[in-house]
Amino acid sequence: MVAAPLGTYTGWNTRAPGQGHGAPHEFSGPTFPFAATEDERLITGDPRPSIQKRYRDSTDYVARIRAAAEELVARRLLLEEDLERATSAAADWSAPRHRFELP
Repeated sequence: MVAAPLGTYTGWNTRAPGQGHGAPHEFSGPTFPFAATEDERLITGDPRPSIQKRYRDSTDYVARIRAAAEELVARRLLLEEDLERATSAAADWSAPRHRFELP
């Protein structure tokens, strides 16, 4: 998810004013998805490249996830038995994480 992201991931949530303002809330942060297309990115003014710009197609995205997972296995940071699970999850990347289909 870090090497081939679909959005910006944070490791924190902040509280609303009056509710412990500024204090961390939970330890799992939100995801701010990238725009699906360049048109969407321009309309929303998002400065981050769109998914369409980042990846040629779904095969490219899956290949990048697989390469990142293989690197983690080589560095002994991911179990080899989890390699196929990571690749499989990437192949089904659009449900429910994103509503844009890569060609």
